[in-house]
Order: sequence, then C-alpha cells, then structure tokens
Amino acid sequence: MGNFLHDIVNAEYSDNQFSGSSTGILPDVLHVGFNEFADFSSIFGHMPAAPTHLQPSTIGDMNRLTNSHGGTETPAVQRAVNAGEQAFRESMWLWDPSMEDNRVAEQIHLTLPGYQSLDDHQARESDLDLQLSSMSRDKLLLMILDTCDPRAQRQVVSRFPSMSFLSCLLADFKARHSRQISPWIHFPTIDLENECEEFLGALICAGAADSRRPEVRKLGFALQEAARLAIAKRFEEDNRNLRDLRSMQAFLVVLNVGLNSASRRKIEIAESYTLHIVTMLRRGGRFRNRWKGRSEANNEDQNQDLEVRWRRWAEEESFKRLVYHVLFQDVQTSVALFRQPVTSYSEINLPMPCAAEIWEAESAELWWQEILRRPGQLTIPQITLPECLQDGGLLSLYNIQIDIQMSLRVMVSNFWLRVWQSIQMRPFLSPGDSVSRLATMSASHQQLVAAGEDLIVRFSEGSFSMHPSVKMMLELAMMHLHVSLEDIQQLAGNEGEEGARKAASRLRAWIKLPESRRALFHAGQIARATAECPPQYVRGFHAVMVYHASLTMWAYTLLATSQNGVQAVQATRIHRIEYPAPIVWLDGEEVPELRRFMLLGTGTACIRKYTASNFNGKDNELGAVPLTDPAEIMVSMAGLLSSRDESDYYCIPIVSYLTRLMHSLAKASAAMKLSR
Repeated sequence: MGNFLHDIVNAEYSDNQFSGSSTGILPDVLHVGFNEFADFSSIFGHMPAAPTHLQPSTIGDMNRLTNSHGGTETPAVQRAVNAGEQAFRESMWLWDPSMEDNRVAEQIHLTLPGYQSLDDHQARESDLDLQLSSMSRDKLLLMILDTCDPRAQRQVVSRFPSMSFLSCLLADFKARHSRQISPWIHFPTIDLENECEEFLGALICAGAADSRRPEVRKLGFALQEAARLAIAKRFEEDNRNLRDLRSMQAFLVVLNVGLNSASRRKIEIAESYTLHIVTMLRRGGRFRNRWKGRSEANNEDQNQDLEVRWRRWAEEESFKRLVYHVLFQDVQTSVALFRQPVTSYSEINLPMPCAAEIWEAESAELWWQEILRRPGQLTIPQITLPECLQDGGLLSLYNIQIDIQMSLRVMVSNFWLRVWQSIQMRPFLSPGDSVSRLATMSASHQQLVAAGEDLIVRFSEGSFSMHPSVKMMLELAMMHLHVSLEDIQQLAGNEGEEGARKAASRLRAWIKLPESRRALFHAGQIARATAECPPQYVRGFHAVMVYHASLTMWAYTLLATSQNGVQAVQATRIHRIEYPAPIVWLDGEEVPELRRFMLLGTGTACIRKYTASNFNGKDNELGAVPLTDPAEIMVSMAGLLSSRDESDYYCIPIVSYLTRLMHSLAKASAAMKLSR
C-alpha cells in the first residue's frame, strides 16, 4: 500500500514511477469487513462510497475544487487497487448470502461446553431481584426449541445453561444498562414471573453478547437469533403486541445485539428491521405527547393507589425513553454505516426524559418522595424536545426536572439529523451554481456550525457539563461539516485508482482551506473526549468515532507532507524548543494559539502521544506527535484506543480489530515515506 499511496498523493507533482513489490492496499479503510463467524463483540465501520464535493466555507472556494490530473499506472498501484476492490466486495456492506447463511447455523452455540467453569460468572453474586425460576427457564427453553432444527433439539435440552447462569447474564445486562447515561428499561417494575419469555430471552442474549468471554458471546448471538424469530412470531400471532411495551423493548434489544454482532447477516437484518420498530412507534402515536404536558405524576386523583400511579407513570416514561433510544440507535447506525436515518428531526414531539433520580426510584414511595423534593415538578408543564431545539438554555433552566445527560444526547442526535441533510446536498453543488443558491447553502452550513458551537459552549463546564461520550458524538458531527470522509475512503482505493486520484485532488484543495484545520480541531477534540471517557464507553460505535477522527488527521498529514515536501518527524518525544512555531494542541483546550491555527494556519499542530501508561493524555511532558508524520499519528490514536481495555485476553474485539487496522495504515504511511 505504501507505493500505492505514494503514486496517488504525488500524481500532481511528479512523473516518477516507483517499482517494487506491493505490500497491499489497506482494504477500504471505512468499510470494516469480517468473516461471518468472526468473533467480535461489536462492529460499526462501513461508509459506502458516493462521489461528493466538500461544502466550501465561502462561495469563492468552490472553484478550488478541481478534477484530477491523471497519471501513469504502475504495477504496484494496480495490485493495490485490485486488492482494495476485492476487499470492498467482501466487506459487510456487500454481503453475498450463501447456503450456509441461515437461522440454524448458530444453534450449535445454544449450549455451553461442559468443561467450561466460567468462574467469573458463577462466582459472582447475582442480583437478588433478578433470579430466574425453573418455570421461567423452562418457558425460555421452549421458546428456543420452537425455533430450533429438530436435529439440534436434544443437544440443546441436555446442555442448556442453568438457572443461576442465566440469572447472572440477566444481572450483567442490568448492571451495564444501569451504568448508561440513557437507560430506557425500567427494572424496578419488572416481574420476572409474569414477563413474556421473548422479553427475558432478549435481555439474557444482550447480557451474553456483551461478555468478554468468546464462549458466552457465541451463546448470546445464538440466543439473539432465536429471540428475533420468536418476537416476530409473537407480533404475527397477536397484532396487539405491536403496541405492547415489553414486546417492543424486546424487539429493540434484539436489533441492538444484531447491529453489534460483527455478523454481516445479523447486521443487515437488524438494519432492515429498524424501520419496523420506527413504524410501530410512529403509527402507535408514540412520537407525539399523549399526555398534553401532564403525566401520571401530575394526576390529581390522590385517592388512586400510589403503586398503580407509579406503574402507569413508569410505562409512560418507558415508552418515551424507548422512542429516544430508537433515535439514538438510528443515529449511531447512520453515522457508522453512513446511511440515511430512518427518523426525522422534526417528527418527535415529546417531553424530555425525567430526572435520573425519579427514574431510578425502586418503589412507589421513593418515587413519590423524589417528585415532592423537586419544586414545581407537579405544577410546571414538562418541556418538550421542540422547545429545547428552539432554546437550548431550557435544559439548564429545567435541570432539576429532567435527565440532563440523556437530554443532551437527544439534542446531539437531533443535530446529526440536520448535519446529514447538509451532507446530502454536497453532490448537488458545483462552481456553475447561481450566487443565490450558493449563498443559501453557505448560510445553512454556517447555521449548523453555530448551532453545534452553541451546544459546546453552553455545556462544556460546570454541573451541566456534557458527558464525554456525548461530546464525542457532537464533535464528530461538527467534523463532518468540515471534511468529506467519503473522499478519504476513495483515497484509500476502494473505487480504484481513478477514484483515488480524484479524491486526492479534492483533498489537496481541502487542505489549503481553513475548513481542513477546523476538521482537525474537531478530530483532536474527539481524542480529548475519548481520553476523558470511562473505558466501558469506548467500544462499538464510540471506538469507530475515534477511528474516523484518526482517518481525518491521517489524510490531512499524508497529503500535506507530500505536497509541501516535509519529511516526517522521527522523534517520539519533542519539546517546544525544537519548533520555532508554537505548538498547537489539537486535543487541548481552545486557546488563542489554537484559534489562530484554525484561521491562519500558524503554529505546529500536534496531538499527545497516547500510550497505555498515559491514557488520559493530560501530561504534556510525556510527548507529542506533530501532524507531519501520518504513521505516528495513527500509532498514537491506536494507542489511545487500545489503552482503554484491560488485557489481551479480555480485549474488546472491535477495539482490537480497529487498532490493528490503524497500525496497518501507519505501516503503509511509513512505506510511502521510504519510497520518496
């Protein structure tokens, strides 16, 4: 790949040809492809290619986006391009089903090996409120057998996990779910004896699929397949279940497991079924406020049993949070797979989620006490999403009544839906457009930038500070406003040599604009937020955000060093005295030096040298990596990603895969430097 990159990025400046054996192109850097049964716990990373043009910061910049200059093809380039095209065909986006891809393929994993003690599960005390009974286990087993191939039923019955083990998996899911900043399943009102087996199966499969042990993950994915089929049957046999809370929660949990499965088959099925649950919620009227500003907490009938009121309120709030979680999942899939969102930013008109303390109350009495502790909780109308979109300051004003972090996540997810619309307009812009059309698009672009910056400024400090995982998403959306990741994908060769040359030409124009340095700033802020994030958040979707940020910095550095003839810096430790220009920390605070860099390009842009011993990246003396060496940039970002895990055995698979991918990019960049 080193020769390939060298020929592409230098096509405009040199007619020299480079020979030698190719190390192979890094296949489709934005499409993360796997074998069907690859053992990864979560995966997002595909972005389908589409020819696009960058949104310029000014109308005059449009003319700077030029076509490519062609070039003579070398054998190394041709081999690299062929490898990239083959990898694209094998990516998870272009899944080609075979006879082996069917619902029974994973049923061999519905059992656990007899010799496997799984001490980390069995030795841990499980949640006393989530103990499955033998009857619940039998109901779950019958549901699974109903979906099994008859030849596998005997083995499944004889070696199906015990009640205690299933209870531990259920407790695992509850523990992880409760640590989220946006929980949406109300565990205090769950009654295991009276819940449908499809719901229990969904929670158990989610707990197993998120395990660090491969054997348990395989069990989880096999349970997911059985639960998905059982839920579909439940909907078909009684259409009233299309409006049932537990059925819809089970459906969404199963879809979430599928999207994070690393199985191309499961991902495609889950993605296609996302529209189903959106349609059910939309047609059921759940996108609109059914309580007209009041909820069961405001019920004036004080004679009604408090327990009944609490359970009715919990169902109402659960439906609201279910809608918002569908929005979160839709946005995450849109960002990671770069596809059209299913939801619209204007169609959800619901109150913001209630305060976390009210949601987490374990009983009706505690719930009522939490309500009475909040002045105005019973008299002030609930603020809605449209109201907050019009005035973000309402979140701070109503902070006692609402879950501030989940509400911020709602706002950021809604912001991505608007950014997506802006991205979709890029292909329709051309230098020949009328001045009024270009001015309109530029004004819309600036409004989005201003809206994103408003969220950052309002919720960057103090008690209302945005959670780092939400900040990562906001910074990624802002980065998309200033860079085309589709062009970076084409630069890697997934559309062949001609596509790579065109992308390189567009990106060469981009690196001369302030837009590129703003994109670098937001990429650096993603790294900063990642370093501040608790390790359990840097997985799946969030790991891919780090990967996309690293690609932006890598592409800029690759083209800038080639274009300017700058030799990559070899030192792994630098000090300010080594650079006449001031060091500008892209992953630091927005100080005047950083603002001057974004506007004028002055200073030496750097990120911190992230390693396992310096995962928080707060000590400037531990080293810095300037944006003159694409290989070192990738190594540092890979270090940031891998440092968020505990050991090689328990390493989160998607993190392990992405770090290997990033190291491959680093090696390719180093090979390109040697071929100069």
